[in-house]
Amino acid sequence: MRKSTLRSRLVLGFALVTAPLIVLLIVNNWYAMGVVQKQVAGSNKNLVTMNMDQIDQKLAEADHYLLKTTLQDPGLLALGSYPEGSEEAVYAKVNAFNRLSQDIPYYGDMDAFFAYRASSRELIFAAQQSMPYEEKEAVRGKLSALLATSESRQPYMSRWGVVSLDGEYALLRVMDADKGSYAGAWVSLNRFLKPFHALDMGDEGRVLIASSGGTLLAYDHDPASGAPAADLPLAGAFADDGRLYHTVSTGEGDAKRIMVSQHSRMADIHLAVLLPVRSLLERLPMFQWFIYLMPPLAVGLLLLFLVYLQRSILMPVRQLLKGMRQMRAGNFNMRLAPSRLAEFDDINGTFNRMSDEIETLKIDIYEEHIKTQRAELRHLQAQIHPHFFTNCLNLIYSLAQVKNIALVQKLTLQLVKHLRFTIRTNVVSVPIDEELAHIRNYLSIQEMRFPGAFEYEIEAPPAETEPIEIPPLTIQPFVENALEHGFCYNEGEPFRVRIELRLVSSPDSGRRCLAVTVSDNGVGFEPGILEKLQSGDYFGYEYDEHIGIWNVYHRCQLYYRAATTIRFDNGPAGGAIVELMLPLEPESERRDAHV
Repeated sequence: MRKSTLRSRLVLGFALVTAPLIVLLIVNNWYAMGVVQKQVAGSNKNLVTMNMDQIDQKLAEADHYLLKTTLQDPGLLALGSYPEGSEEAVYAKVNAFNRLSQDIPYYGDMDAFFAYRASSRELIFAAQQSMPYEEKEAVRGKLSALLATSESRQPYMSRWGVVSLDGEYALLRVMDADKGSYAGAWVSLNRFLKPFHALDMGDEGRVLIASSGGTLLAYDHDPASGAPAADLPLAGAFADDGRLYHTVSTGEGDAKRIMVSQHSRMADIHLAVLLPVRSLLERLPMFQWFIYLMPPLAVGLLLLFLVYLQRSILMPVRQLLKGMRQMRAGNFNMRLAPSRLAEFDDINGTFNRMSDEIETLKIDIYEEHIKTQRAELRHLQAQIHPHFFTNCLNLIYSLAQVKNIALVQKLTLQLVKHLRFTIRTNVVSVPIDEELAHIRNYLSIQEMRFPGAFEYEIEAPPAETEPIEIPPLTIQPFVENALEHGFCYNEGEPFRVRIELRLVSSPDSGRRCLAVTVSDNGVGFEPGILEKLQSGDYFGYEYDEHIGIWNVYHRCQLYYRAATTIRFDNGPAGGAIVELMLPLEPESERRDAHV
């Protein structure tokens, strides 16, 4: 279980005192904002409802006029009764146009009245005098397209419907006058927002008309720049959930606004007013300053309290913990400076004295450990001598049997050089060129023993490998095992041993390493032995039949401080492959240099 720190306890204690106060202020702020928002929303709700009622009344009056015209006006009733081109048809069209032109001024909130004859696709259009000519032509073209088919007329036959024209929206109403003639009205939604231009909605207040699906149909403009209001995420804002207002984000820096809306009875539109939340408390400056300043003031006091604790208590404790971590990491040179507080000064003095005593004791123990390791290293190195000596005697015995005295004498000299190299138990490391010379001496003996049946190759760039030192007899046991266990006679092809040395970077640590590869074309490792060697379990057993490999592994562990890896495998064409990764600088030397 993780324990808490002194700093966390102090911060927690202070937070338990200040947090309830800050929460109380925030809750009070939210409550005050909620009350103000409800009051503002209530007053604007009455305004929106009143204006929407006026809009519905205007639409209802236009509905009543169209209904009366389609039922009682003889010119419109006769519009579809006469053949096209007849004198009566022309007279009926003139009467219908005159009637609509005379009536449209009395309905100042409508943009245009029209009549339509479906059989000839003739549109009789009467618009307000103030309507620009370009707009008249655009509306005329739109109506001709919508009234051309029964399918396009149908959505506007039962109630007022929304029509899009050049990026703006209008309401359209169509009534059937019988015999293929129709009457209707057109009104731009922007016309319904004109009464709000005289109201003071504030610099950021907005009035808009939208559909139930959230499509923005008409909106007022920024009084300063004349730019339209930003796109509003209104989807779902007109849900009939009984709430007095909704909160939406305008997209202008994610500013929140309250929206009060009212649905029309005559069309699928909503009239809405948006007010920025941040401006609701503009008339309560002192209350705002108090609400906004109290949380930062409490946080500032907390920071000052933490700075005081940091200087007087936490910093000495941190220095003490840092010293303890350094000591645990092995750095016993760490000393703590005197403290201004008497208690911490006594603790720092005790820590420094303890560090001195542990450093002295650690040096004594480390030196004794070094002596023990060196004795064990010599013991392990000495274990390999009987093994080499036995193999060499067996070789001389086999040559003596064939009475090859000259070769026996030559091999005896080679054996002397071989044994002279191996009996140097007081040597911890040798240059790589001496190790390779010893291996060449051994392989030359084997080459003389099996003339024409054995070959070897050593590839080691001298300029790279000469400065390197390794533990003695590190590579030779793998060469010996290749001959002892992998030698086989292949008809027409000698047994071949290849030794390759190269400088590489370790894939694990990235350090520069000496890679030594010993490969042959013999029988290779048996599956059971190879699995045992690759798993690493083999090196956990002591005194196996392959004592040379076991000895090399443990001597390298002592010399390189567990930084050595040995890999075993069989070649794709047969034969065994052994690869050693030896660091260029043993960690034992670096540790001795550091001590």
